[in-house]
Amino acid sequence: MKIRIYIYSIIIVLLTSCGSMGPKSIRAGRMEYNLALGQSDSEQLLLNIVKMRFLDRAVFLNVTSMTSNLSFQSEISTTTTGIFDSVAFPTSANPSFTWKDNPTITYEELTGVEYVTQMLSPIPVDTIVLLLQSWPASMVLPLALNEINDVNNDWNPINPIISSTASVQHKKFNEITEAIQFLDAQRTLEWSVIRTDAENTHAIETAILLNNHPGDKTEKTIALLLSSLGLAKSKEGNTKFSIEYGLEAKDDSTLVLGTRSMQDILTYASLDIDIPPELADRALINTHAKDVEVQDKLLHIRTSPYRPRNASVAVEYHGAWFYVQADDLQSKATFLLIQMLMGMQSGASSSGAPVLTIPISS
Repeated sequence: MKIRIYIYSIIIVLLTSCGSMGPKSIRAGRMEYNLALGQSDSEQLLLNIVKMRFLDRAVFLNVTSMTSNLSFQSEISTTTTGIFDSVAFPTSANPSFTWKDNPTITYEELTGVEYVTQMLSPIPVDTIVLLLQSWPASMVLPLALNEINDVNNDWNPINPIISSTASVQHKKFNEITEAIQFLDAQRTLEWSVIRTDAENTHAIETAILLNNHPGDKTEKTIALLLSSLGLAKSKEGNTKFSIEYGLEAKDDSTLVLGTRSMQDILTYASLDIDIPPELADRALINTHAKDVEVQDKLLHIRTSPYRPRNASVAVEYHGAWFYVQADDLQSKATFLLIQMLMGMQSGASSSGAPVLTIPISS
């Protein structure tokens, strides 16, 4: 009788445990997969940046699906000894538990039309505007633009080495960036994207500025911005400017952005990798001109012969470790911005250049 009670008790415990494993598996498994997927995405991006510096083929494997099949099995067996030797023979119960997690992960290489759209196509201007709503212009514009209304961004924003011939254009582009950031911070200048579908085309409608912040510095900054870009301000009320993709200025009411591709941005990023001396003959040389002016870097990828301890993301390639230092907040922010651009480009459309508007207060 005691044996039966003991066996029933174990069975009840097993069934209770099995019933509670589902919620527990979600809490544990989901967080682990989340962390693993995010870390592997960062490592893949860093690895491909490093590959570009060594002129090796970059390969992007996207996780298209992830399924985890969880199973829990419990068994119990009994062992009886001395059944023929004694009336009170001893009996023992032997429970066993089996927990299986069988994940199924599907990868797909980025190739063909998807590669052209995501990596080689210019970043849509509406993507730039969306980023400017939450990221500083001092990061977005130098990183993502080749030019703005005929003002060339003829420099490397990751490792900005400025030649004497490009210094004038760079200074003007930098002034425009600072003016936009100042006006954006006080909401004198506002960006907006409104998506509509008109005759099966992707269209962007205009936005209207509601706030007005008068002041001498604001007026001077607006005048500097408009004169630098060749734009004209309305005599009364708010001023609206449409935004288009292009390679040259259009008129005094349109802001034309020449955006870069993700391939351009990753190539720039690869130029500021610290290459170990023993690998110098295998990597693309970053030639420095004699008359150069070095500005603040947006991204710095360091190297180490051993796995770095103070790294937010690190990969091993050609026997060396390449990493972004965890306490280098500027580099971490730039790396995150590049990741966001990659994600936004993965859903980008290659059809036509959209039209946006920026209003500037009077």
